[in-house]
Amino acid sequence: MASQKAAWGMEVGAHAIKALRLERDGDKVAVTDFAIIPLKRVLATPDIDEDEIIRLALGQFISQKALEGEHLVMSVPGHAAFARFAKLPPVEPKKVADIVKFEAVQQIPFPIDEVEWDYQTFVSADSPEVEVGIFAITRERVQQRLNLYSELGISPEALTLSPVAVFNAMSFDHDLPSRKAPVIYLDIGTYATDVVIADRGRCWIRTFPLGGTHFTEAIARTFKLGYSKADKLKQEAASSKYAKQIMQAMRPVFSDLLQDLQRSIGYYQTLHREAELKTMVGIGSTFKIPGLRKFLGQQLQLNVIRLDEYKQISVGGRDAASFAQNAVGMATAYGLALQGVGLAQIDVNLVPVDALRAQLWHEKTKWFAAAAAIAVVGAGMMLYRPIADNGAMSPTPPPVVARVLSTGDRLKREYDELQTTADVGFAAENFRRLVDYRDIWPYLVHDAADALASTKPQADLLGGDLDKIRAIKPQDRRLVRLRHLDGNYTFDAAAKTRTIHVTMQVELSRDRPIEFLNTTVAQWLRDNAERPGVPYRIISASVSCNPELLETFRVTDTGEQLIGGGKPSGGGAGGPPKRRDRPTDPSQSPPGPPAAGGGGFGMGGGGGLPGRRQRPGEKQRPPGWNVGGTGPGGGAAPPARSNPPGGTRPGTLGRRTGPPSGDGGSTDRQSADLDKLAPLPDRPSLYPADSTYFLVPVTFEIELITRPDAPAPQQTAGGGARRKGVGS
Repeated sequence: MASQKAAWGMEVGAHAIKALRLERDGDKVAVTDFAIIPLKRVLATPDIDEDEIIRLALGQFISQKALEGEHLVMSVPGHAAFARFAKLPPVEPKKVADIVKFEAVQQIPFPIDEVEWDYQTFVSADSPEVEVGIFAITRERVQQRLNLYSELGISPEALTLSPVAVFNAMSFDHDLPSRKAPVIYLDIGTYATDVVIADRGRCWIRTFPLGGTHFTEAIARTFKLGYSKADKLKQEAASSKYAKQIMQAMRPVFSDLLQDLQRSIGYYQTLHREAELKTMVGIGSTFKIPGLRKFLGQQLQLNVIRLDEYKQISVGGRDAASFAQNAVGMATAYGLALQGVGLAQIDVNLVPVDALRAQLWHEKTKWFAAAAAIAVVGAGMMLYRPIADNGAMSPTPPPVVARVLSTGDRLKREYDELQTTADVGFAAENFRRLVDYRDIWPYLVHDAADALASTKPQADLLGGDLDKIRAIKPQDRRLVRLRHLDGNYTFDAAAKTRTIHVTMQVELSRDRPIEFLNTTVAQWLRDNAERPGVPYRIISASVSCNPELLETFRVTDTGEQLIGGGKPSGGGAGGPPKRRDRPTDPSQSPPGPPAAGGGGFGMGGGGGLPGRRQRPGEKQRPPGWNVGGTGPGGGAAPPARSNPPGGTRPGTLGRRTGPPSGDGGSTDRQSADLDKLAPLPDRPSLYPADSTYFLVPVTFEIELITRPDAPAPQQTAGGGARRKGVGS
């Protein structure tokens, strides 16, 4: 990217828009302007229109700052993109691009033609190894952001990842290339945390889904507050009289953050065994939480400091206090502006080539307009005489020409009619294709079972000992049960793709259910998107745990379930609890409207009477029993038939009340009450009183591979499905 003398760096965060303008003078820069535009509401707040909130804030920004003719660099969050690092063998410089592209195809979990990607190589004078950082984002996601910005006339010349911008800022401000000891930069954002390790001009990045919103949700659950009030309480924790209670509420999130950091640092040290990590620098407003720095320093045995000011830039005058107060959150904008003026250590750009080309043409429009005007005048002067001569000729063709054209049109119509009559179409082929993809569903059922098994449930939960099951607290259970599984098939005629939108309705009682599903079930689906022998691929970007559709149920002292019994950890409906017209145990009936024959496919659930929903308090019936005149599957009873002599009618229980008639006709019968003869006990509840469980729809899409020839899963002796060519 060509460097400019001045550039704006802009970060659209979850709390505010932060922008910084730098002017370059040699190898130094100066801050000429900056802006911090708070959003009307935090983007993590449930049930808000994020695009509208961002639109309002961007409109306020461009009304305050003139961006016409300015160079603009923007960022995308680390959790919305990919950063992968690999070591390349020593090769000639001209072959590096080909090897990097091969690595990109292997490292990026999407087809390479569906992403925008760029790379940066890292070379040390004292080492022959070449390291490469590959950065990518799906085209759909980047186009959605660019469309939102273009509505307000904002067209960034460059787009890069937030953790990359943080590395660029710290590399310039702290002179990292000349520093021998590695440094860990920890940027705790709203949704996720970026770990950036800088070591002698090189960087390594990892992002994990735990951020400031998880601290806010922990406070909201403990104090039973709305999200906005809980976020305000978190920001005032240091001076609040409830500081001790607030810290106690956030302690589980502290532990989760520590575990993710230990895994990230441990993995980096397995790749770079010679690195000695002793220093960590905290970035982001979440790092202002009291006690967080001390906690991480003691647990990780690191010197943890917080970034409060910059060494290479400063702001004077009346804006100095405002800039100093918000400096901890300006690192990303700082790095973006450095990339705009050509002083970035990593210069990657994820703006699509088509968008860059459109910007270039837009800048040259006035020159093209002038050239076009000159061309029109010159062409008019050259073509005047031929046009005048053509006008002098008669516009009506001769009669013989008209007859030939009419005959040609008639013959063409006749040919089209004959061709239509002779074409038998593809009726036979269409009938043959009805059997295509018949093995998709067995594979899909098997994948659903494997995805749920990735939660690694406790062994006692899979047994039949109720005492052992109840001994495990519901919030600690790792069991996820499949309540309903269905798919919606669609065909895109333009793209010629066949897809199935799959919905898995699952039940769990684990704390923070959305995060738990994201790191287990959803992660399994993403990690196993494409496998040999499977007749489809899972579209990783479509995997979603749908926090906005999460349903919460609370079990009362009497075993009754209440909808909305408490605010779920991952979002969901609030409000007063409502009674749910369901059985007293959640496994007795799948959610949603009943389907013929007992509903759709379900795992782990009971049945109830086939064809209709079981009412609360009603006893569970084995499948196929017929009581009160309903036939199997919930339909009407079959027509009566003659009784065999001396016996009862098939399918009924009763006793003979009189002698058979002489003509062999039917005899009187008195139906028995199965509830009295063989009463069935109520199913024991697996959830104790005053406990909570959740129903969550996990959705994803699969794209069918053309004409699969792989065999369907074979049933094994253990009752599970096994695919040929796929590990069990």
